[in-house]
Amino acid sequence: MLNDLKLHELARKIFGKRLPSGKLERVVTEATSDSEGKDALRIVLVLNPATLGALTGDQALDLLVDLHDGLMKLGDDRFPIIEYATESDLSETNSDDSAADVS
Repeated sequence: MLNDLKLHELARKIFGKRLPSGKLERVVTEATSDSEGKDALRIVLVLNPATLGALTGDQALDLLVDLHDGLMKLGDDRFPIIEYATESDLSETNSDDSAADVS
């Protein structure tokens, strides 16, 4: 399995190839499981709002396929589960999580 640095480099390289005019703020990765309980990789591509709004379905699919192929070529057979978000989306999610934890 690839470490976070290699995963982030791979995601940035593929994103830059597929969406050269887009702005990738950062990449968040974490190990997870797929619906069958197999090892998977959650990859959140954090984009600026303009890029997120301009992302088409075809581009999202191309990114998924390229990330999957890139992982396989580097010897990581986990399936990538790709999510797209803005910094404010992540802030809202974290706020919701912390609010849910308060008893």
